[in-house]
Amino acid sequence: MKLRFDGGGSSSEAIGEYGINAAQYGDLQPRLQAARTALKQAWDDSVLGFFECPDTDPQPIMDWAAKIAPNFTDQIVIGIGGSSLGTRAVLESYAGELNGLRTHVTENVDPSTYLALLDSVDLSKTLFIVITKSGTTIETMAKFWIAYDRVLEELGEDAVATNFVGITDPKAGSLRPLSAELGFKTWSVPPNVGGRFSVLTPVGLVPLALAGYPIDELLNGAKACRDAVFATEPGQATLERCAADHYLLHQKGYAQTVMMPYADRLDALSEWFCQLWGESLGKAKNRAGEIVNVGLTPVRALGVIDQHSQVQLYAEGPRDKHVVFLQLEDFGTDVNVPGRSGFPGALSHIQNKSLSKILTAELDGTQAALTAAGRPTSRWVFSDGNPVEIGAFIFAWEYVTAVMGELFDINAFDQPGVEGGKLIAHGLLGKSGYEEHARVVEGANRNVMSIV
Repeated sequence: MKLRFDGGGSSSEAIGEYGINAAQYGDLQPRLQAARTALKQAWDDSVLGFFECPDTDPQPIMDWAAKIAPNFTDQIVIGIGGSSLGTRAVLESYAGELNGLRTHVTENVDPSTYLALLDSVDLSKTLFIVITKSGTTIETMAKFWIAYDRVLEELGEDAVATNFVGITDPKAGSLRPLSAELGFKTWSVPPNVGGRFSVLTPVGLVPLALAGYPIDELLNGAKACRDAVFATEPGQATLERCAADHYLLHQKGYAQTVMMPYADRLDALSEWFCQLWGESLGKAKNRAGEIVNVGLTPVRALGVIDQHSQVQLYAEGPRDKHVVFLQLEDFGTDVNVPGRSGFPGALSHIQNKSLSKILTAELDGTQAALTAAGRPTSRWVFSDGNPVEIGAFIFAWEYVTAVMGELFDINAFDQPGVEGGKLIAHGLLGKSGYEEHARVVEGANRNVMSIV
């Protein structure tokens, strides 16, 4: 494993008064140490299950996947948010050949894309993975019942038991008894692991194993990262230094975190990060119940594409963004720009240069330009994005997020702001007892004007 973190671009040595100095790090040390102590206690008390996920034995899942996969050609993962983003991010990061099921992740409830997906597969050879911890996720269960009716109509009742798998709470929720009634296999989500922290549970491991992804290596990377943290003195781990960077920059007014991979196959990792960061840290109240309205807004960008659409803002706009670059050193393949006559003189210097060299030069140039403009940056470097590195990256950001919650003195593991919208949606869809929630929309001010 060669995943590295470089936070030098956020230091006062790099960007002067806008950066973080040694004294500020020193002043934060007692709080970093207290954060480690609190999180370790929560792990010991089995309150925060994400610490335990790297110790998952992958063999039962791998054995089951090896047995079931030959009966199918495709799997459709029905989930949303924490039930899908991690799986998709890990799969898309993989550069090698996967010899398992073709994997389709359906998240939104757009009827056109969902129906097109169902029409594109052979239902008799398609396994549906239904993921919802509560069993009451509107989007997931709506699409489950549509798929269920399709399978029932085309293949009959017996196919329901063989073509569906549920991943849900081991005891609570509605999907558990429903799956027992319909006779399909279920896997359990640990009750002490929240959705956005769940990719290293069956939520991610089951569909990844069915796809042929080496989940044992993914877990090994996460475990190595976790153990590296706790092998250091509290407050001294690299990931605690990373959390300190984000917290101290927030104190200076940097309220947005831009994650910008310079590799297409790392792009979905930034999408996974956005949910983890935004939902965990955006909170109205601290633990004392005081209104704080704290949070760091996550922003997705992709190099080099967004050099041409967003970097102008990052370099010369408000000083409120910390740009986190993701670099891939070895793409596993490459190609050179040809050297030939007739090449434009203004670009002759790129002849015989590889695309990966051009991409890296663009990354280095963008970071250097932001540094020259006094804008904080940091960089995560992957050797080749292998599963061990991806597992380490996932645990790393889960831990950094947890430390940030301690520094902000908030609960990083709930999401009360999301629940309000769900209640209103239930009311608008006619759920009994939710009429009062629906009236919030009915009484909303509208100012609708024609465009064409």
